Amino acid sequence: MLQAVKKVEIIVSYLEVPAVLKILKKNSIEGYTVINNVSGSGEHGYSGDDLITNSYIMIICTKLEMAEQLSIAMQPLLKKLGGIFIVSDAQWIAH
Repeated sequence: MLQAVKKVEIIVSYLEVPAVLKILKKNSIEGYTVINNVSGSGEHGYSGDDLITNSYIMIICTKLEMAEQLSIAMQPLLKKLGGIFIVSDAQWIAH
């Protein structure tokens, strides 16, 4: 049976991953996936071949309130250091 969830995707410098994980812990979010050494291109050009690589963090929020709370908690870090924060509708198999 599929369950509606919110998928949160965060892309930040790998140097900022510990700060993001601290924010997740502070907001009682224990489940996440971190993928290091991601690359891509956007409004600031290509990113990924230099000494400072990016990391991708995915979180599944089973409640909208969790995603909203996390977006508020992440704003100061994103304003200061940059990065990407995306929330989208998704479905997952509850088991």
